[in-house]
Amino acid sequence: MLSEGTGPRHLDDLRRYRDRALAECDDDPLLRAFVLAKNASNAAGSTITGLKRAGESAREAFELARGEGGETEQYTRYALAWTRGMTGEPVDDLCDVGELASYIAGSPERVAAQRLIWRGEVESARALLTRFLAQADEQGERESYALQRLHLCELHLRVGEWDAAAALLEEWGDSSDRGLMFRPKYERCRALLYAGRGDAKKAESWARRTITLAEQTGSRWDGLEGARALGMSALLSHKPAPACTVLREVWAHTQLEGVEEPGVFPVAPELVEALVESGELDEAGRVASRLRELATRQAHPWGLASAQRCESLALLAAASYDERAAAHLDAAAASYAELGLRFDQARSLLSLGRAQRRFKKWGVARRSLEQAASIFDAIGSPGWAAQARSELSRVGARRPVASGELTGSEQRAAELAATGMSNKEIARELFVTVHTVEVHLSRAYAKLGVSSRRQLAARLTPID
Repeated sequence: MLSEGTGPRHLDDLRRYRDRALAECDDDPLLRAFVLAKNASNAAGSTITGLKRAGESAREAFELARGEGGETEQYTRYALAWTRGMTGEPVDDLCDVGELASYIAGSPERVAAQRLIWRGEVESARALLTRFLAQADEQGERESYALQRLHLCELHLRVGEWDAAAALLEEWGDSSDRGLMFRPKYERCRALLYAGRGDAKKAESWARRTITLAEQTGSRWDGLEGARALGMSALLSHKPAPACTVLREVWAHTQLEGVEEPGVFPVAPELVEALVESGELDEAGRVASRLRELATRQAHPWGLASAQRCESLALLAAASYDERAAAHLDAAAASYAELGLRFDQARSLLSLGRAQRRFKKWGVARRSLEQAASIFDAIGSPGWAAQARSELSRVGARRPVASGELTGSEQRAAELAATGMSNKEIARELFVTVHTVEVHLSRAYAKLGVSSRRQLAARLTPID
């Protein structure tokens, strides 16, 4: 049903064939429903055009096929799920309560799993996609298997699990499955992988290849993701103006065509970062406000954390240091960590450290940048880790620690302990061993003359 390996090689050609079929099927309501659904799913999941019109077509198709059962009714539910998902609406009522449909690639459950990725509900998405991949393999559905592997790869790329994404891409590249899809899905995943690792040259190369192939095939989805990777490579290369140009195009297209799911093309944070670095603060504020509006309406976990990040970035670009904005950006990083989005967490901390360094807040800048570098190291993003360490090299010299005064590491461990966190939780937060936490706390207790976590809060003095 969804194989792309034969026939026309441009999505506009496929649409023209469907339009001819639509004009000739007035006496066959089920055929009309199927063609309308194909047009809707193509607009929502491939060409990213006219989401309002696509939604109307999907609803008409669903009503025509409702109660008929079989492949056509399932596909109309699938198409309606696509248009709903892309406009930020729930899709669970379209999914079967019982077993997953026999054809996974054309099921609404597939869209529901992707929506979990977009929202940052990582573990729920991982469980579903792993199940779908195994079932597609068991049922011998080559297209379904290839698409579920793609979605798992997309999940790894969102989370920052670069090695896992690379392993799937190696399997994908060595298999015959690439022939099933003429769209540059493989290429855009490669571009985003290198952008995440922090290899600007390779990210740019794969991104440009993706964009070229997307134009040749009419697949704007892949083109938009390729453009996002290109924008990230420009940010890595400290070229905010080109980053603004390409990222602004992605944002403008999605807003114009009615994409209201903020996480499907998660470009807003990169765009705001580029705009702030270019001094376009009014535009950065408008993007942040729109993201806040969408995220609040949808109770969107990734969107809410990202709105806080974007708003804070804009405020920290002001002439004077905004303590509240800094605290909110730190909180956004913590929210990403809770969602399991470590790459976004580290990117937020890098931005925070840069702002703190610019305002000569040496102690907190050092802390933010060291934590960012540690996370980038842990997930395998050497290019981004180098960015954090470059910022660290510009932080003012560490001031001597007076006798009885806590070091930065002791202070941070003590602050976390005072909140009630266990030593194991503190170790995970600071990316150190439990033994190291025990040493820091032992020294902090001795210096402060306390003997319990409860006593810490009253005695702590924040480092500037």
